[in-house]
Amino acid sequence: MAFKEPGTLLLGLGLFLLGLLLLVLLLRGGRARLERALEAPFRPRPPGWEWAYPLGLLLLLLAAGRPEATLPWRENRTQVVLVVDTSHSMAADDEAPSRLERAKALARAFLQGLDPTVRAGLVSFGPQAVILLPPSTERTALLEALEGLRPGGVSPLAQGLDQALKALGEAIGPERDLPEAKPPRAVLLFSDGAANAGGDPLERAPRFRQAGIPLFVRPLGDPRGTVSRIGEGLFFVPADPARLLRLAQATGGEALGEDFRPLYRHLRPSWAWRARPMELSQGLLVLAFFLLAFGGYRRVALEGRLP
Repeated sequence: MAFKEPGTLLLGLGLFLLGLLLLVLLLRGGRARLERALEAPFRPRPPGWEWAYPLGLLLLLLAAGRPEATLPWRENRTQVVLVVDTSHSMAADDEAPSRLERAKALARAFLQGLDPTVRAGLVSFGPQAVILLPPSTERTALLEALEGLRPGGVSPLAQGLDQALKALGEAIGPERDLPEAKPPRAVLLFSDGAANAGGDPLERAPRFRQAGIPLFVRPLGDPRGTVSRIGEGLFFVPADPARLLRLAQATGGEALGEDFRPLYRHLRPSWAWRARPMELSQGLLVLAFFLLAFGGYRRVALEGRLP
């Protein structure tokens, strides 16, 4: 066990010992004066030693030093990365109110039904492919990042897939289980399939298959394309769901509609024990206040007063 603030601990421990010494001296002095002033039959019975108070104060001092220990922690290693197309074409309004807003709504619905112990991350592409959030169980941060997505720029779908693989690779660490037992992992792509930069996304399919990571896709937009107002003008905005379907099939995934149950079934739990540093201050504080309250209760019950 280590302490993040050893200086605070040492200062508090010194004050604690000094206070304890003064208390002992005062009690002895008071006891001596009573013995001199009263005859033996009238002297009060010396109070019993209340161990809860000094032990509770000692735990408070330990908590002030912010102790940290490495403890075993059971966690679900299953991971999924949401990849959202944020290129200009996602501003088209053939999906109400737009392709991107529809993608956000679908992503929120997927996260709502996802096991909270599954780690989920977020990647966006357009104009650049960026890992916005590596896989974690922090849903609030993920929803906030999702809400902040805005359309603009080209559509480098292949680079977005590269970033998804990178996010999943970075999230894997050493486990105590068998090293060859990989947890379930998957990528969920929200896009209209109109990739126009960054290379051919189908060339990434072998990497997904080799890593055992299926790609599930949710196509957006009218397959025939649409004329939509983007910015100050009207533009023909294409969509290519067939490309997304080929990509999903080449990786062992599938195209999804409103039902995410096939992906939920793939993301089955994979539990493992890991060593994780944890701060013990909160637990020590709770135990210290419990001891102080117990000491007060004992004093009231035995003598009818608090110290």
